Amino acid sequence: MIVAMSRTMEWGSIALVVCMVAASELLGSKDVIFPEIAALAFGAWVLEERPWPGPVWTIWFSPTLGALTGVLVLQLLPYPLLALVGIAFALVLLELRLTRSAMSPALSATVLPIITNIRGWVYPVCVCLMTGGIAWLAHCRDRKRPECGQAVSDRALAAPMTLQQAVATVAHHGKLVFFLLAVALLAVELNWLYLIAPPLLVAFFELTEPESALRRQSAGRLLFFLTASSLGGAVWVLLVVRLLSWPLWLAAGLAVATVFALVRLCRIASPPAFALALLPCILPATVVPWYPLQVCLGGLLFLLASRIGFKAA
Repeated sequence: MIVAMSRTMEWGSIALVVCMVAASELLGSKDVIFPEIAALAFGAWVLEERPWPGPVWTIWFSPTLGALTGVLVLQLLPYPLLALVGIAFALVLLELRLTRSAMSPALSATVLPIITNIRGWVYPVCVCLMTGGIAWLAHCRDRKRPECGQAVSDRALAAPMTLQQAVATVAHHGKLVFFLLAVALLAVELNWLYLIAPPLLVAFFELTEPESALRRQSAGRLLFFLTASSLGGAVWVLLVVRLLSWPLWLAAGLAVATVFALVRLCRIASPPAFALALLPCILPATVVPWYPLQVCLGGLLFLLASRIGFKAA
């Protein structure tokens, strides 16, 4: 698949990530860092056509609502991690359905605070501000090219669901939650939580959608792409920050640039890969060396689940 991209906005995406991570270092809080921002900037700014059909405001609304949901679930429900992940995942699926939003990155925004134990309000506020900026610039781009923006919006204007379609949707979402919990149980038992790295959940969701471009990709090439992206992020953090003691924002910028190179090498336009590359920026130092292996195994399990459990999709 040849990917049509704007080279100018590639630099804009890298600059946004660098500014986000630099602000995190300046404020002394990693809650400022939302790895999915790189994925959203890639999809909304760089690709010639957004991968998420629907109104541009959903780029802001759905991830923000997801971030709030994740923090509230973590704060209010005194349940084990496995239950919290399942509840948060089910809630965001419901939110996406009720708002008729295709913004799958909201899944990552919701589960991230639970996996990384983010309890403060800095995280959802930053998600709100940054996604708002991305949505505004995407809106400006659509105004300059109204035929593109209209095409993206029109695809979301589906007719109301019939009873049969509603039952099928509930069954589909039930299978999503089941397979998530199966992999999450293994992650908890092994204490390898990043088998369910939040961007992998986004990729899994997209792999189960009937019209997803990812379903047409070679499973081996897609797994390589996702693993290599996570490896690039981990290597840059280990080299730039741990070994050379240089700033984290430099590692983050290099990680995003690496994924752009991988996009051209593999010819796969998968926004979750950008978030996978940034996630090492907020991980504990002891986790980073093992992170790419966890992503590889988790990615393999979700790929198998998408092929086995969603054959009719």
